[in-house]
Order: sequence, then structure tokens, then C-alpha cells
Amino acid sequence: MSTDIKENKYLIGEYNNEIFIKFVGNATMKNSKTLEEVFNNIFTGEKKEIVLDFEECNYMDSTMLGLIAKTAIRLKKEWNQFLYEINSSNMVKTSLKSTGVYNLMKHLDDIKQEVELKELENKDFDDKSEKAKHILEAHKTLMGLSDENKKIFKNVVEMLEKDLDK
Repeated sequence: MSTDIKENKYLIGEYNNEIFIKFVGNATMKNSKTLEEVFNNIFTGEKKEIVLDFEECNYMDSTMLGLIAKTAIRLKKEWNQFLYEINSSNMVKTSLKSTGVYNLMKHLDDIKQEVELKELENKDFDDKSEKAKHILEAHKTLMGLSDENKKIFKNVVEMLEKDLDK
């Protein structure tokens, strides 16, 4: 019996000076630490171009959108480069556009080069505090992108800040 449900994961590969990250399934807070560690490791090495492939991505939550925004801003600031996206479905593109994250990225129609990809091991948060800080930072990043985002994510940020103050 076959199923259309995809496992939520990331595949990564490198070709020349480009790192390709393919999103499979749902990209959410639950698997965002994995990607955050990858991004942080990339910044400790030589300058690279980062290409995000959303062809098999079904859904992205606001924490993931904030992480992508934070990475795009960091790429521009530290390396004067853009984050690239390819193969976004209408649903993913709508999420990127409605939050303003789309404007932080360069959009490629297609990349012909076949890149060998390997699956990333999923990482989890050490504790609730680390998770809350991660979610808070992602949402503060989104709030910085537009007045509309400030309205949408204000309550989330306030709630997380209160939880962290306890």
C-alpha cells in the first residue's frame, strides 16, 4: 500500500560554492533546530551560496519563516549575499510573500545541476527554554519585516517573553 505522506526532513548537498538544502514535508518549529544548526555551521566556514529547494515542501510555519528570514538577513550582513529559493509551490510562495520573507531572497527558475543530497539527522531542543528562545527570535525577526507582521505576531512574542521571564 503506497502513501503520499512524506516524512519531514531536510536533504543537503554541495556543488562548487553552493549548498543546496531541500525541504521535504512540513518545515516547522519541531524540525527547525536541525536547520538552524546547519545554517550556523555554514557561517563558520568559507563563504558559500545557499539555495533552498521547496519543491517537496508542503507547509512552513512562522518559526521556520522567521529562521529563513534571520538567515537571509545574516547572509546579506556578513557575506553580502542573498539566500536563493527554487521550486516553491503556491502555498510556500504565499507564506514567504505574506510575511515579507520572499523579499529577502533571490528567486531562481531552475537549476540544471544534479546535486547529490544526503539526509540530515534531526536535532531536538535541549529544553523548553532553548525552544522558547528559538521561537521568540524567529518571531521577532518576522515582526521586523513589516507592520502587518508586528500585529500578527505581537501576542506570540509577548507570551514567549512572559514564559521566559518566569
